[in-house]
Amino acid sequence: MPLYLDELWLDWSSPEQAKRSLAALIDVDTPTFPFPEGARIVAGPWFSNEETKLVFVIDIADHAKTFGPFGLGIANGIVTRRRLSPVVEWSAVRELLKQLP
Repeated sequence: MPLYLDELWLDWSSPEQAKRSLAALIDVDTPTFPFPEGARIVAGPWFSNEETKLVFVIDIADHAKTFGPFGLGIANGIVTRRRLSPVVEWSAVRELLKQLP
């Protein structure tokens, strides 16, 4: 299960744009949200109280399949930036520690 910390910065250049951005993603935590094939939320979503950003942990079988929806989000003025960081279970760190000299 390839996990990623997914951070989406939303366009809040005006109250109207903030409403539009939030409305487009309001159902991200429901089964009806149109995630790309092989993608699902594992934890979250959360909203930052310091930045206009949505944060969640996502399982993505092939992260290249998220390019289209993300590109459309930018093109439609909803998302301004994304950071997708791969993460591993803590058990992987324990295994790494065993292998270190």
